[in-house]
Amino acid sequence: MARLPYPDPADLPKASRDLLEGLPQLNIFRMLAGSGPSFVPFMALINAYLNEGLLDTELRELVILRVGHLCGSNYEQHQHRRVSRMIGMSAERIEAAAGTLPSPLLNDTENAVLAFTDDQVANVKADGTLFAAAHKHLGDAGMQELVIIIGIYLLVCRYLETLEIDLEETDIPTSGLDEIRRSMATHDG
Repeated sequence: MARLPYPDPADLPKASRDLLEGLPQLNIFRMLAGSGPSFVPFMALINAYLNEGLLDTELRELVILRVGHLCGSNYEQHQHRRVSRMIGMSAERIEAAAGTLPSPLLNDTENAVLAFTDDQVANVKADGTLFAAAHKHLGDAGMQELVIIIGIYLLVCRYLETLEIDLEETDIPTSGLDEIRRSMATHDG
């Protein structure tokens, strides 16, 4: 059971209530909706890299899964394993995100990016050699997005674990990515 009550949508500000209504029915979004004025901009940031990001979709999911694994966040790992399956990743590649590196199931870019992810999570400022190896594959803008995604999922995992957000009893039937995109487009429009 979550440490805080999930907010009643009727008690939310209109902007938060309207946005929440279009989002996937996930407990993380239900709880975040009660976070005040940070909810809408936070969801805009989430939408930006999930639906409009520079990183390859599978690479992004591998990074998110790796951060979830390193943080020990069951909720995060569960949700993004589900998303990864829905975008067509194999079960073996999904499991490789939590395995030993380098992995023969991952390509050079993915191995370099996950090694960088490990070091950034462990040490905040990643080693220069690992930075250079990932940068070689991603370029300047890709590295910025990577660091932002790692940082966001460190925040998300801490939020999930500290508030003990409950895993849904039933998985949603979609990845949730389109619902996030549509909800943000409707909200922005």
